[in-house]
Amino acid sequence: MSIKKATPKAVFDACEQLELLDKTWNRDDVRMIIGGGSFVVIDPLIQAWRKLQPVREVAPTVPTELLIQVASMLEKQMADFIGTVEQQDKEREEILLSLNKSASENFELRESQLEAELELARHANHELEAEFSRKESELVNCRQEIQALQLKLQVSNEAAVSLNARLQEQKEFYEHTIEEQKQAHAGDKERTAEQHLLTINEIKLDAQQQLAQQKNALTESAEIAENRLMRLLDQSRSEQKQLVGELTKKTESLSHDLQGERQICHGQKLEIASLTSALNDTKENLQAHKEEQAEAFTLRLAALQAENDDLKEQVAGFKDKDGVRELSDIQQLRESIKQLQDRVLGGS
Repeated sequence: MSIKKATPKAVFDACEQLELLDKTWNRDDVRMIIGGGSFVVIDPLIQAWRKLQPVREVAPTVPTELLIQVASMLEKQMADFIGTVEQQDKEREEILLSLNKSASENFELRESQLEAELELARHANHELEAEFSRKESELVNCRQEIQALQLKLQVSNEAAVSLNARLQEQKEFYEHTIEEQKQAHAGDKERTAEQHLLTINEIKLDAQQQLAQQKNALTESAEIAENRLMRLLDQSRSEQKQLVGELTKKTESLSHDLQGERQICHGQKLEIASLTSALNDTKENLQAHKEEQAEAFTLRLAALQAENDDLKEQVAGFKDKDGVRELSDIQQLRESIKQLQDRVLGGS
């Protein structure tokens, strides 16, 4: 069993390679790259690839396997269509063979009839020639008796002249009849050939109409598949926008918490500044209090850092512009948290 070369994947890869060359190409170039295959299979796959290019430009992340499945479906429909056309060709061939056989039998029958009629004419001509010979012998006998029977010879001569005229007329009549039969035979042959050509043209027209109907049905199937792909793409985009919105809300909540922590830290710094004079008396107690606050801040910052890492893992899956912008905001948030941590540790 031979390996099929014109597969959807092979044809799509060949189209991609030729498109990268940035020059005009056609189905012969595709067939040369894949190493063979029928144009009946290659042409629909090239058309499917060209129709799917706008989808690839709008959504480059659409899986190639999905496009190959669509192409496989088109290839299956084309295979069914080719099988139907081959079956119709076979049926037309059988009809043509039957018509040729019938015409041949009719020609042979007509030829045998004309040969029989010609044989009858030849037989009649032979009898006339025999009669003519007999009359000539009688005429010779009459000439031998001419001296004794001059009157009878004159009558016999007139009869001979009349008989010759009749024979000539009959000969011309039979020759004319044979010529008319030949012309009629030629006319019948031409009419039969014209009728045969008309029958063939009708069969071809019927086959072309059926081919056009099947082509329209295949085009409608391809459009339905393309619409399904666009609906899947729209659904994927809506899900992606929803996930980005949830991530944005979570990031805003985190920023709000961080702002509250900053305000708390600022208030604590003011309180530390107002109690600077009291620190000299209660330095040891305040030092312990600062260590506890620093530990609490460290735990809070660690929790914020862990939540920030989770958000970073979620954002890493998005490659578009909105995802990059949110990633930049989270990076700034991390830097602010680090600065706050350095300030707290420096103050302690």
